[in-house]
Amino acid sequence: MNRSKAPLALMGQLLVVLFFAIAAAICLQAFAKSEMISEQSENRDHASRICQNAAETLKSVYGDLEAAREIIGGSVEGDSLVIRYDKDWKEDTNGTNQLLIKLTDSSEEGLGKADLTVTDTDGQELFGLSCAWQEGLE
Repeated sequence: MNRSKAPLALMGQLLVVLFFAIAAAICLQAFAKSEMISEQSENRDHASRICQNAAETLKSVYGDLEAAREIIGGSVEGDSLVIRYDKDWKEDTNGTNQLLIKLTDSSEEGLGKADLTVTDTDGQELFGLSCAWQEGLE
């Protein structure tokens, strides 16, 4: 009695299709994760550029927040300068990304200091740095 080998061949093909379906699902997850990582990296790059430009501006005006505001925008709130950005990193008063420049006390005479922090929509810090300048040179 000869039995047909068709069910065995169909089962083999089914296993191959299942294997490729699993591989495709893994690839789709990898692509989705890479898109998210790319977006985070792009936001971090924008944040570092904005923060570094603000630090250089602040040093060039010797820590004068009003003078810095005239150059880079934003609003002065006490001893801080706040600049808000939209999701495309264009200045926007209603934006959710934010650069905060906060003057800090310096323990050294003649030295001004500030902390600069860029946060995203969720309030998570994307980039931060401290800068200092020599005071009394204006």
